[in-house]
Amino acid sequence: MPPRPLTEDDLPRAVALSATAGWNQTAEDWRVFLRQGQVRTLDDGHPDCLAATAAVLPFGPDLAWISMVLVRPDRRRGGLATALMRWAVEALSGTRCIALDATPEGREVYRRLGFEDRFGFARWRLGAAPSGGAAPARALRAEDWDGILDRDAAAFGVPRESLLRGFAARLPQAAWITQDGADFALGRDGFRLPQIGPVVARSPAAAVGLVAAARGAIGGPALLDLADDQAELALAIEAAGAQRLRRFTRMTLGTPLPGAPGLLVAMAGPEFG
Repeated sequence: MPPRPLTEDDLPRAVALSATAGWNQTAEDWRVFLRQGQVRTLDDGHPDCLAATAAVLPFGPDLAWISMVLVRPDRRRGGLATALMRWAVEALSGTRCIALDATPEGREVYRRLGFEDRFGFARWRLGAAPSGGAAPARALRAEDWDGILDRDAAAFGVPRESLLRGFAARLPQAAWITQDGADFALGRDGFRLPQIGPVVARSPAAAVGLVAAARGAIGGPALLDLADDQAELALAIEAAGAQRLRRFTRMTLGTPLPGAPGLLVAMAGPEFG
């Protein structure tokens, strides 16, 4: 069962695999990797669900992401994830910084491959929109895009225009910017719930205001992958009924993360950085 490239025809079984793992990816999320990166799958012929996958998403020579390292429960502990991780690292050979977001279970596997911890974040299920201490925000307009892309590239470390514009097209009501145009939030639809992120902000008040605006516009529960150093926003969303679901560690192989990670209030997601 050698790995092979994922195809459009595989997407229903790929979505089933991520759903089996409790994740939130839609077919459109998987298509990001088909269009902008690479995906390998181990296919044992199961009619409903692939056996295992891994994806790489290059953002240029300075940074690339490894994502979607998933194994169907009945095929776990057979070395499939490690084999696919070795493919992913080899596929990104020459990239200065290779990054991924590890669950607690995967972290030790990645450490054995040479990855180092950089910072932590947690996935939250938002209840009501947070309130108190929030800076005002307004809906994103077309003329805001150049500034948003510049600020995201400064925080994330490299440009990712296609990814962010795709998010905004999928969930436009979650796209907000502070009144001074300095900070922003985007979001996208999900298999289980909509997700807010990335959120780039310089102050707790701006972060609270952006998340409150996006959550209010969505009109129901949403997911947020919140950096561990965002204590004020964590308190605000918890007071509004948010629940912390799981933890992640951002890890890298090669050089440290580019950009200014401290400005990343909430991640685009563990699959996208």
